[in-house]
Amino acid sequence: MLDDAARLIFSEARLLDAGRFEEWLELFTPDGLYWIPSQRDQSDPLGVASIIYEDRAILALRVERLREARAHALSPMPRTTHLIGNLEPAEAGEGIECALIVVEHRGDRQRIYSGRCRYRLRRIDGALRIASKRVDLVDCDAILAPISILI
Repeated sequence: MLDDAARLIFSEARLLDAGRFEEWLELFTPDGLYWIPSQRDQSDPLGVASIIYEDRAILALRVERLREARAHALSPMPRTTHLIGNLEPAEAGEGIECALIVVEHRGDRQRIYSGRCRYRLRRIDGALRIASKRVDLVDCDAILAPISILI
């Protein structure tokens, strides 16, 4: 499963970097979740404020907003470079973990996000899909500018 999972995660990174957000969304299961905690070792996404905690329906709205030509807050449209490494089976045995560095390029400015991702994966009709993605940013507890990209 590690090889299949690695292919899925590398594919996810390529889709995000290419701005193919609709295809990226299709990598998630219908009940998929995307979570960026605001605290180290945060265990509760609802009782404690999170940077991002979105189900697939909210992710679809985010993708729609990224595509909206009138999104002045995203002008110029950010571009990203995702670097994935150190893939290994998750400690709990249900999924995969990896290191992540994302460079956001926007105009003449760059922002760097780094941390670790935990994926829970599920097969649907023979294809591996993302049931949940958790991104633990190294600086999750810092004062962060709003994150408008998909990490």
